[in-house]
Amino acid sequence: MTMSNVYTKRAVRVGLAAVGACLLCACDQLVSGVGYPIDSGAFTGWTAMDAGTANMNAVSGVSDGAVWIVGDYGTILMWDGVHLVAEDSGTTANLRAVCAQDTDNVYAVGDSGVILHRTLGVWTLVGDGVTRQVLTGVWADLQRVVAVGSNGTVVLGTSAGFAVVPNSYPENLLAVSGTPGGNMTIVGALGLVLTFDGTNLSRQLTLPSDKLLSGVAATDNGLYMVGQEGSFYWWDDTALTTISGCPQTPLRAVATIASDVWAVGWDGTICSASGVTATSYAYSDSRWFNGVYAASSASIWVVGASGTVLHGLPLLPDGGQIWLPEGGDQ
Repeated sequence: MTMSNVYTKRAVRVGLAAVGACLLCACDQLVSGVGYPIDSGAFTGWTAMDAGTANMNAVSGVSDGAVWIVGDYGTILMWDGVHLVAEDSGTTANLRAVCAQDTDNVYAVGDSGVILHRTLGVWTLVGDGVTRQVLTGVWADLQRVVAVGSNGTVVLGTSAGFAVVPNSYPENLLAVSGTPGGNMTIVGALGLVLTFDGTNLSRQLTLPSDKLLSGVAATDNGLYMVGQEGSFYWWDDTALTTISGCPQTPLRAVATIASDVWAVGWDGTICSASGVTATSYAYSDSRWFNGVYAASSASIWVVGASGTVLHGLPLLPDGGQIWLPEGGDQ
């Protein structure tokens, strides 16, 4: 290999890593203080809720009557099945990810190493001072909570407290998912996929490209991953399958419910997957979507730039039936 090739490869890796760093703070670069118009759902199949103008970065829930949304400036919103109400986070840090295990155990993470825990309706700061890195992903079960973020940061929380997990991979980490009592999967810059068993981190899967991965959703049978340039993968622990059909835009998040799989991203991208093919649902504008939660096969939540909170199902590409939720704030 010539020195020219070495420098070229190094430049490519640095450039891809920079994309990961950009995504860590991407929502800061969106328009703040300017809200998108409220969508009536007439052309898209969605009901949009008035959630203010702060960028919404992630969404999670346990049912269609218990959904949490987090965003910039410490924003936390809760949908109780009737109203979308603000909850006091106790912080002004930008919140990047949220994971609802049940109504009394919800975690949110964000800038400056902030980790919040909601129990009995109150949010409190936990793991204070464990890290100052930007935390961009969180997942929890009954025994543990795992947060991931910039510069390869992995934080494990158990009944014994919170601690940073040693990690030899310095790439920015964007998302984490797992199954209760099982291993967790962490994804990030340069196509990095790590397995975490609660004690050790290992790299057991190598993707065919160095494209950044920003979303992962684990199921009992495998996991879905999404990322740059419409990257969409299914891994069943034995084989990696590429899912085609999404636009070549950054995909930011993926969620599953039963056999339904949903992915969202920038430039108004919303996709559903079945087998090895994805269906793209055109939105009415090119806003950036950052998070998705599937409450049921008939109820999807999508959040994004400038206060975007959408609830419903997208209009079928062939102009088929539109589903809109009943009641609620519009």
